[in-house]
Amino acid sequence: MEMAGLRVAILGGDRRELEVARILDALGARVRAVGLPWPDEVSWAANRLEEVAAWADCLVAPVGGTDDVGNVLYCITDDTQPPPRVTAEVVGRIRPGALFFIGKAAPYLRELCRRREVRLVEFRERDEFAVLNSVPTAEGAIQMAMEHTDITLHGSELLVLGYGRCGQTLAGMLHGLGAHTWVATREAALAARAVVDGHRTLEWGELKGRIGTMEVVLNTVPAMVLPEEVLAHAKGELVVVDLASAPGGVDFLAARRLGIRAYLAPGLPGIVAPKTAGRIVAKVILQFLAREPGGRRAGD
Repeated sequence: MEMAGLRVAILGGDRRELEVARILDALGARVRAVGLPWPDEVSWAANRLEEVAAWADCLVAPVGGTDDVGNVLYCITDDTQPPPRVTAEVVGRIRPGALFFIGKAAPYLRELCRRREVRLVEFRERDEFAVLNSVPTAEGAIQMAMEHTDITLHGSELLVLGYGRCGQTLAGMLHGLGAHTWVATREAALAARAVVDGHRTLEWGELKGRIGTMEVVLNTVPAMVLPEEVLAHAKGELVVVDLASAPGGVDFLAARRLGIRAYLAPGLPGIVAPKTAGRIVAKVILQFLAREPGGRRAGD
């Protein structure tokens, strides 16, 4: 797909966004990036966020989005600058009708874009992104589980909390490694799917009574699902990998007191497979632009 002349602003991020910028640049887009700390690797670095926001036809913020005051999350910066901050002033510089791609927008940003008539595209929960992104997430989680246990995952008792897009990919990979995979989900339809996929299932109310039989627990649910009252029944050698967005779904203070090794691991694709993860983001952007009526042209 040709993108000749399309002005694209990259608003911080990590090596995923660097890969996105390279792909769009190779397709003919005019790319400018703020907050990517690899000046020796890129020829399109810019300094002022307000200037690139006013210049761009299309803006791309990281998968993690921003916090409630606009600081870009999952952003690698050097020691001389803070992460980019998407403020009301920045959004006020964006021309109406411009596209703004972001993994997940905070409520303040949705409102600012609505007022400015900026077309906000949140892609983190779209199937075309989330399903593909679950692969590097699952591989990273398995890598962490292997690094922090002294057993093989093959033959281990292993519990996946949640059976959405990430949970399904993760449980499938673990099953393929020979783990005894258990799944807990509150949705009856997903529990049935887990059984069909070859996993054993737990009712959510059974967690307290069954967690003591588990050697590894991997959480994908962005809510408190492993409070102290549940963790107190686990074995001391249990390893927990929490893939949910911060603050996660585990009582980490309680886990520490109980001697349970628990790790919060959001943003794994950007750590373990940034090129693949960046290509997934670029693919979603290109698919969206291709669906635009008449294509997307610079200055439209």
